[in-house]
Amino acid sequence: MTSYKAFWQNYVNFSGRSTRSDYWIPTIINAIIIAVLSAIAGVGAQNNQWLTSPSGIIVVLFGLAVILPDFALIVRRVRDTGVKHLVVWAILAIIFNIVGFIFALIPTDQFKN
Repeated sequence: MTSYKAFWQNYVNFSGRSTRSDYWIPTIINAIIIAVLSAIAGVGAQNNQWLTSPSGIIVVLFGLAVILPDFALIVRRVRDTGVKHLVVWAILAIIFNIVGFIFALIPTDQFKN
């Protein structure tokens, strides 16, 4: 539990290092929290509108809240492995390019209102 507390206390700390347990414990806890909140949002929503339900909004807000602390944790963990932090930016750029490529393949008519 101290790893999860440190996760939130060091949410903008991009310096230093993080151990494997400092990385995996918050990652697993956050995944469980998002899974539970998503299940609650999906059950309480009607007509597949879970994102606009109050519990769906909580899922989105929690997801947005963990972006910066999670990225800081990844930078510290990569630094602990002895790899330069430039590798994190390279991996992030590759992920964004893959996501952009996938969205480029989706036909336009699937997003009609």
